[in-house]
Order: sequence, then C-alpha cells, then structure tokens
Amino acid sequence: MRLLIAHRQFWIAWILAFLSVVNTTAQTGIVVDRDEMHSLGVIEVPGETYMWTIYSDYTLTTEPGPDEVIFVNGRTGPVIDVLWKKAGLYYFTVTATGLNGCTNLKVGLVNVNEAMSIFPAIVIGVDKNPICKGERATFTATVRFEGDNPVYVWTKNGIIVGQNRPVYTENHLVDDDVILCRLTSSEKNARPATVTSEILVMTVLSIKAAFAITENLGFDEWKVQMINKSEGASRYFWDFGNGYTSDEENPVVTYTQDGKYMIQLISSNRLNCFDTAMYQYDLLFKGLFIPNAFAPTANVYPANTFRPAGRNLKRYRIEIYDNWGHLLWESAKLDEQGRPAEGWDGTCNGVLMPQGTYMWKVDAQFIDNTIWTGSDIGKGPAKPMGTVTLLR
Repeated sequence: MRLLIAHRQFWIAWILAFLSVVNTTAQTGIVVDRDEMHSLGVIEVPGETYMWTIYSDYTLTTEPGPDEVIFVNGRTGPVIDVLWKKAGLYYFTVTATGLNGCTNLKVGLVNVNEAMSIFPAIVIGVDKNPICKGERATFTATVRFEGDNPVYVWTKNGIIVGQNRPVYTENHLVDDDVILCRLTSSEKNARPATVTSEILVMTVLSIKAAFAITENLGFDEWKVQMINKSEGASRYFWDFGNGYTSDEENPVVTYTQDGKYMIQLISSNRLNCFDTAMYQYDLLFKGLFIPNAFAPTANVYPANTFRPAGRNLKRYRIEIYDNWGHLLWESAKLDEQGRPAEGWDGTCNGVLMPQGTYMWKVDAQFIDNTIWTGSDIGKGPAKPMGTVTLLR
C-alpha cells in the first residue's frame, strides 16, 4: 500500500513539473460539460509540428475510447477539436517537434463535468375556441428551454401544416380538428430534445341559411309564407325586398303589387357566426275567373253583368253561344292592367235572352306567356270552356 501511494505521488510531481511550461504555452485546467466540443491549442511556432494525446488516468498510460473522447479533426496541428463524451478528469499531452528534431512535451488537464439535464416543455393555446366556420384562428406555443435555434412542427389531424415558428394561423378548420405542436430544443443538455404538446381539439360552429316559400297563403294570392330551413342558427333577420323586415323564424309577408323582390335571410348563432341565403321572387298576380251565373234584370252591379275577372292578361277573347251554337256576344278588350274590359248584359242585338244556360269559350294568354287552360273548380280537369246561367 505504501508503494502504491509513493508511486502516485511520483507521477503527480512529474506532471506538475511540466505545468509551469504548459501554463505559458498551452491550455490547462479546462472545465467543460459532457457532450460539449471544446478545442485544445498551443501557440504555434513556425516549423514545429504537433501531436496530441489524451489519457484517462494520471499515469498517462490509458487512452480513452470513442465513447469518452472523440478527435473531431484528428490529433495533429496547433489546434484540435475534441468532443468530450463522458464526465471525468482527463490529461492531455502535446509533443512539439521542431525543424532540428528537438521535441518539447507539454501537459494539461481537462475536467469534464456531468452537465445538468434540462427538460424542454411546450404548451399550446388558441385565441378563440369555439369559432365560426371560415374564421381565422391563431395558435401560439409557450415553451421552456427551447434554446437559440428551436424547431417547431405544427400538425392538424396528424398532417404537418406549419414549421419553424411558435405561431400558426388557420382559417380552414372544421369541427373536431386536432392541433398539436412538436418542439425540438437546441439546448445541448435537453433531455429529451423533442417534446410534444397536449392536443387541442377545435369546436367549429357551422351555420347554413336556407328557406323556401309558400305562395297564396290562405287562398290569398298576395300573402307569402317563409319556411325557414336554416341549420345551426338561433337568430334570424329577413329582408323581403319590399321595404319590410322581420326577425321571426317563419314570417308571413303580404305584397301589394307585381315585381321582382330580392328576399334575403341572415341566420346567426350566439357567437355571431352567420350565413346568408338570397332568392329573387318574381311576383306576378295572374288569373282569370269566369262567373257561372248572372241576372241581367237585377239592379245590383256586378250581379247584373256577365263579366270575367282577370289580371295581367296579354291576350284574351271570350265568346257566348246559345244551345244551337249561335254566337251571341264576344269581346277581346283588356285594360292597361290586363283585365277584361267588357261584360255581357244578356242581350243579343238589343233583345234580352231568355232564362237558361249558355255556353262560353275563352282563349287567353298571360303576360308571362303562359296559356290559361281554364277554370279549376275541383270538379274534373280545367277547360277553357263552360256554361253560365242567365237568371230573370
């Protein structure tokens, strides 16, 4: 035991004897962290060559393996780069050989510390959730121990959508989209270097505005019922195109004249997500009604005249016949609103016809070019002909 201690003291004394030389010509007492690359160097003298050796024991007999020390660019030269892979105390020598063949040995120490591990972390957030469909969302990563050159990878439903920025924006989200971000820290002691955030599930509210219309509400050709077919909405605003609006779900509107009306529905929800539906309603009040009886001798108009009632007729002709097929009366006159302008008073050549049933026939066309096919009174198919009873 005493021999071993004496032997160790001898080698320490031998190394320290050289340190006075090393202190002036080479690096000594270097402290580095594990996995750090640190250079060793001497002041270069013209003509000299240099050979470096590193030992893992003070006896300068055992060289470390590649799991401990790596010579990055070789062992020769006034400066070498060394990657220190394992913590411990290392001894290095550099032999300088001059042009005359003389050598000079220099010795130094490197203390490799076990670097303290750091643990990167990442948390992501979004400026709004839930959001409206088509609305822009901004995702932000809050990180710790990311280093000077971190790498960010954003994914949506497992597909990469953004890289190398702690912020990611998106305006094509749908409900239940899953967002996360991976951070790769550039800190050398990061354990592990790559970490992943918790997932963020988006709630995207979708609004669809839609409606249909029902005409002739309650057999009133002026009234139109709005049938709301919106989805995902709780509030509604209607513009009927005639100067009137409503916030009812299924409103009724009464129009007063022909025209083209742009009906607009804006459907929205509690987040003010909205969608708009529009429909141009071409309103044309048209029709032709043929009475089935009249009394020429009555003193009340229009009961004493056989006069068809119509609107928006473009072409019109009516003829009245007796039972033997004789033409008694005819008319083709329309006023400026396309209404029949004349009626039959029950006479022919100034003579009042006897009480009875007479035949009528009509040929008519409306201003939208549709043909009047006859009166539909629910008793079989409509026909452009029929009968009228003359009462006396």
